[in-house]
Amino acid sequence: MAIRATITFPTLSMVMFLAVAASAQETSDSGRSWALLIGVQDYHQASRLRYTINDVREISHTLQDRGGYEPENVLEIIDNAQNPRFQPLRSSLLSAIPFWLKKPAENDRILVYFSGHGVRDKEGKLYLAPIDCDPKNPTETAVAAEWFRQQLAACKAKQKLLIIDACHAGSEKGDDDKSDAVPADLLAQFFRDTENVVTIASSTADQKSQLWEDKKQSLFSYWLRQGLKGHADRDGDSKVTIDELYQYTHRTVTHSARVLFPREQTPVRIVRPGTIGVPTVVDLQPQPLEQVLADMAEQLAWAMQERRLEKVGVLEFVSDSPVGELLGADFGILGRWSAQELERRLIDQGTGKFSVVNRRRLQSALSQQEFGINDLGSPTALATLSERAGGMPAIVVGALRSRAGRVVTLQCELLLTDSDESGGVVSGSALLSEDQWAMLGKSVAVRPEDRRPEFTPPGQTPRPVEDRVVDRLDSRAQGGHPHLDPAFPFRVKIVVDGKERQPIYRGNDMFVGLSKGENYEVWIENQSGQVGHMRLLVDGLNTLPEDEPLKGVAVSQIGRPISDLSEARAWVLDPQGEGVVAIKGVPTWAVRGFVKQTGAQGKLDKFLVVDAQDSLAARQEFTEQIGLITAAFYAPKGGSRGPLGTARGEERGEKIGDYKGEKQVGNLLGVVHIRYVEAAALKSAGR
Repeated sequence: MAIRATITFPTLSMVMFLAVAASAQETSDSGRSWALLIGVQDYHQASRLRYTINDVREISHTLQDRGGYEPENVLEIIDNAQNPRFQPLRSSLLSAIPFWLKKPAENDRILVYFSGHGVRDKEGKLYLAPIDCDPKNPTETAVAAEWFRQQLAACKAKQKLLIIDACHAGSEKGDDDKSDAVPADLLAQFFRDTENVVTIASSTADQKSQLWEDKKQSLFSYWLRQGLKGHADRDGDSKVTIDELYQYTHRTVTHSARVLFPREQTPVRIVRPGTIGVPTVVDLQPQPLEQVLADMAEQLAWAMQERRLEKVGVLEFVSDSPVGELLGADFGILGRWSAQELERRLIDQGTGKFSVVNRRRLQSALSQQEFGINDLGSPTALATLSERAGGMPAIVVGALRSRAGRVVTLQCELLLTDSDESGGVVSGSALLSEDQWAMLGKSVAVRPEDRRPEFTPPGQTPRPVEDRVVDRLDSRAQGGHPHLDPAFPFRVKIVVDGKERQPIYRGNDMFVGLSKGENYEVWIENQSGQVGHMRLLVDGLNTLPEDEPLKGVAVSQIGRPISDLSEARAWVLDPQGEGVVAIKGVPTWAVRGFVKQTGAQGKLDKFLVVDAQDSLAARQEFTEQIGLITAAFYAPKGGSRGPLGTARGEERGEKIGDYKGEKQVGNLLGVVHIRYVEAAALKSAGR
């Protein structure tokens, strides 16, 4: 059962210590992003700390990989830096801090992170402790907070973010030693009146900044990093603002501290009175879709564990841009594939901790209850669904929020079924591959010029080839079907009893009418004069058999569900090869069914039109693409009026050739989608 609608996710709360520039601007898109990250661990005379070096490195990687910070704009000052200039010695800090803070221009933003001790002298003056600090003589051996504040104030950047993780638990001298410890929020308060700075501290005055042994990080820095990775992006705009980051970390740190230790730890944010605007901390860089879903699964799994939830169900991702349900939505089967991939990763994450509801049982419960999108807000409906699914205290509801070219914004909410409470929301910005884009349901031809380099003004980075290709395909898909373009070299025909079933074209869509009980064939023409490869799916199932490992033995699977075209075994379209027939001089191949065995002794089960619920895809609980035939082409490497489906019909023996190499093929040349519907219904609609 697919649930499609727009979901507005609830606001998340957060936890952390941080200082960000406050500006009347909402973002600093015209400027550059800078980061100064300081981690002091093996103090010579003060209490030694743990994991501060790892904290710096993890945050550095996140800013560069996920937040768009250029590597040359990120400076790490840590104990084991090869160059002594970048070790946290007092002399290094007094030199590096003013040098680095002079780099940002007026429209830039800078993030400054410090993890280490704060100390004070006999007069109560505050200092940041470098690695060679003598706590008994901070005036001569530490970095005065007043001097540091002056350097921040002199920085030209309009957006300044200072993150301080201090007063660590688990230091060498133990939790009860406070001789050289200054609370994080006391340091943060010192920067309250510094212009253009927002400050956030890892904990309050009477708390310790806890260490998370399993993560090898402080509790605060771990959740800070997760927020910067994109999970704090509650509105799905591919940006993380200071408000979003603080709210996210406040919630996660506070809750995790109580569950894990249990102790209180409450990050604090300090903003200068009169500050306006909500500055952006990071502009999220999209990641491969698989990576985004893996990140989401990790965070959802932790939310399950900290709430001691024993079972969860995963719904298909809903779409924010609904099109006709019967004819498919703009996201094609991306919602189904995303749900399946998230479910698979949750199963791995939950081993020995929680279980995931069997998909068949959840689908049955949804159907029995006629569960709809509006029921997600009803505690009664959720409780009934949980009972029907055999006891399910939580469900994951995912949404495909938006798409711009290859970039898709995703969001998932963990919804508790015994109340209307949200167990948390995670977000991500994903980058589609060309094959994933081809599964969105658009039929297009890829032209040679699509891959040619485009003019790039001096000083700008050229766009990736796939970005250019997808943008052009999106534009082209607004027009007619590629079959209407005489230059398109590939033709896909639906043939019944040796006669082509004439299609109807509506915009970019191609429809063919079929009737229950008919056997049909898919004929493919290749007029390019070159060898090509083709991945052919019927109802989302591969028409070639796939090897599926089962207990160490490879078993051939007939009609395997395919959610990502790159996973599918490919046919070879060789004008001089096996299986080709010249029809009116055009090399043509006929695919007559789901292949069971290739080669000289090839066998297949004919394509047989049946009711959708009786189709081979439905029997495998893969219903998103029933009624859709997809043919993707590649260059070589080097009686019912209801919906219809396809079943395995009578077996047929014939010589069948296919691409016997790896699944890797060359560049995408085009994709053709054909929607087949009940013939009488199509005829009536055409009048």
